[in-house]
Amino acid sequence: MNRSDWIRTGAVLILFVIVFEFLTIHSYRRLSATIDEPQHLTAGYVAWKLKDYRVDPDHPPLLRMWAALPLLVTPAIKLDTHSRYWLPFDEWRFCHQFLYLDNDADHLLYPARFMISLLGVLLGILVFCWARELVGFWPGVIVLGLFCTEPNLVAHSGLVTTDLGATCFIFGSVYFAWRIARNFSIGNAVGLAVFFVLAQLSKYSAILLVPILLALLLVRALTTTPWPCHLRRATLLSSRARKTMLVLVSIGCLALVSYMALWAIYSFRYAPTAAGIEQAQFATDLEAQRRLPKLAGLMQWVDEHHLLPNACVQGFLSVTAKAQLRPAYLFGEVSERGWWYYFPVAFLIKTPIVLLFLSFIGLILWAADWTENWWNGLFLVGPPAAYFLVAMAGHLNIGLRHILIVYPFALLLAGRSIAALFPSSVSGTKRRWRGIALVCLCLAQVTEFAAVYPDCLAFFNVSIGGPQHGADYLVDSNLDWGQGLKLLRQWMTEHQVARVNLSYFGYADPAYYGIEYNPLPGSPFFDYGRIGKPQVPGYIAVSATNLRGLYLSDFAKGLYAGLQKHQPVAVLGHCIYVYWVDQPWW
Repeated sequence: MNRSDWIRTGAVLILFVIVFEFLTIHSYRRLSATIDEPQHLTAGYVAWKLKDYRVDPDHPPLLRMWAALPLLVTPAIKLDTHSRYWLPFDEWRFCHQFLYLDNDADHLLYPARFMISLLGVLLGILVFCWARELVGFWPGVIVLGLFCTEPNLVAHSGLVTTDLGATCFIFGSVYFAWRIARNFSIGNAVGLAVFFVLAQLSKYSAILLVPILLALLLVRALTTTPWPCHLRRATLLSSRARKTMLVLVSIGCLALVSYMALWAIYSFRYAPTAAGIEQAQFATDLEAQRRLPKLAGLMQWVDEHHLLPNACVQGFLSVTAKAQLRPAYLFGEVSERGWWYYFPVAFLIKTPIVLLFLSFIGLILWAADWTENWWNGLFLVGPPAAYFLVAMAGHLNIGLRHILIVYPFALLLAGRSIAALFPSSVSGTKRRWRGIALVCLCLAQVTEFAAVYPDCLAFFNVSIGGPQHGADYLVDSNLDWGQGLKLLRQWMTEHQVARVNLSYFGYADPAYYGIEYNPLPGSPFFDYGRIGKPQVPGYIAVSATNLRGLYLSDFAKGLYAGLQKHQPVAVLGHCIYVYWVDQPWW
């Protein structure tokens, strides 16, 4: 790029960072902690301070430690390892104590969420860079604008979870693999290695990158087109055997570096705790042995020979076993094993209509130019399709976030449509009408985003009537993930409501936000001893997930099924329903 290109690119990226961070920060400051955040944040801080990896080993520690990094310079943080809830006794209660009883939860959450938002910025920059190389600068700028107004990406960029970070690193790995396929240079190889390793240290599902990248690069090696290489000197590899050997050596190096990095992130120690704290290790879970006997046997052999850190082996086995059987909700029905069409439905109703349209047309355009652009199409469609199909084949139907990796690729496909509509591609009357069409599509995207913002997690598109109808189709992390307590407190203050009956789906503490309440069935674990019948007449506040009966007993399901016959006086952030009830309805 020349100097003017650098200047305009820098200006665009600076503007993007400002806009995206504003949208993300303003959104996440309105949210109470979602269900997984206390555990992720506590696990990251304990890993830093104690080199202890027992807090929820179902994920590698990298992203948790990244989120907890600001806490290392935050004064007066209390970590009570003498608590009766300290591991291995009750990690959920210990995480609750760490955030809500011993410390100021928001004081810990805000900087941690900001760290995740930086990964959202990095993902946006990667999307822009790839789009610019594929379709040009100005279409790439519009793609970046669509990124800023994609509610699922904005929502998860403000939460302390592993979903957005893993998406960023997996996407970065595929991007640099695409660059390597065009030119095997040291810079591209380093980029691939960095993102691939970071992906492996972020989420166990990143292991799918191994067969994906191997397949993509082997296809490149087996083509007749010479492969430019710029390592010690510029060369052209023409022999399929040499190109295949290059691919196999590259994948082997990635595996070796990842293996070393995995040991490093666990402090080069087999045991999940340091000597002098409470030397311990995880045993293979009996439930995992029942659900996945062959995998459990293999992992037990790996564990016995200390081939990987104990927390890593048992964490991978645990999360895989849990995914085999998990209550799921779709179209008002609850299933223990989910539905093969869960993720297609979730994607169709939780993706902005404009992005759906543009990515679909982009897919058709790539297919139409397949003979000339098949290589680009393979990289744009292959990896997200693989993750999508694996998710469909599984039984973990609890949220669109498990296929979040599809979205940056959908944006690239949309970029192909944008390039076709871009006025500079034609002249005369067509130029004007294409420009008008492009402006209208962009405005429609912004309008649909603005209609739900700042409650981005609860986004549903206009095909089902928007988020107000979302609970008819999906709940849990698609709509109601425990994020609505601040909105409930704000509503109580505005309407001078001193106390409510509350059935809250989440692990944030209502008392921390100053909410006076009577806990109802479906309340979190720290309220189990206080749960009673609703006090009426009075206000009943129920999280959408509880209202629809997911994870509840038959009694509680019946209780809230009857409540749904009443008209709510308010729906807060599309995730908490508030009713006024004069007399018992049960």
